Amino acid sequence: MSVLLIRILFFCCVPTGIYLLVTGIRLLRKGFNGSLVLDIPYTQTTGTFTLTEAGRFSIWQKSPLLKLTPAGNYKPVIRNARTSEIILLSRSLLNMQTSNFHEGRMELFTFEAPADRYLLELEPGSGLSGIQHRLAAALSSGSIDLSKHFIQIRKSQPQIMTLLAIPIIIIGSAGTLGGFILGLIADQLFA
Repeated sequence: MSVLLIRILFFCCVPTGIYLLVTGIRLLRKGFNGSLVLDIPYTQTTGTFTLTEAGRFSIWQKSPLLKLTPAGNYKPVIRNARTSEIILLSRSLLNMQTSNFHEGRMELFTFEAPADRYLLELEPGSGLSGIQHRLAAALSSGSIDLSKHFIQIRKSQPQIMTLLAIPIIIIGSAGTLGGFILGLIADQLFA
């Protein structure tokens, strides 16, 4: 096999790597930035929303950074507005978090639901896991301004897709850089 053919093969890894890199970044962003379905402050203990298509959704808490949150005091419950059936909420396995310089979001629950009209209620109780709830109870010493803390419902994707995005990004980066560098030095490696 000629060095020129080997060099071409290595350079072909670059566009493939770029495609994988872009795909992985899109998957990762989709895990954090699903379309917003409902956004209510904790002061408003109920909210209604309509799902136009069946799918997977997630419940997020949005709060100012470095402040106590009310998630240890309230538990979200979702009911079908037509049948009053309670939708089963699953704790978020990844506990995904995202933030900017003044506020952050944390995924609390995920659920699957068919297209219909739903009611979100914030009931007394804890929306946190055992360790998080104990930590929040130990740290909560003052009052919390509930008007600055929000519950959001967002369109979501299976969490396995978010986990798969990380190796896809790594493989895409390695293919892009490796293909370019090995393509440049192919004549020295295979001469």
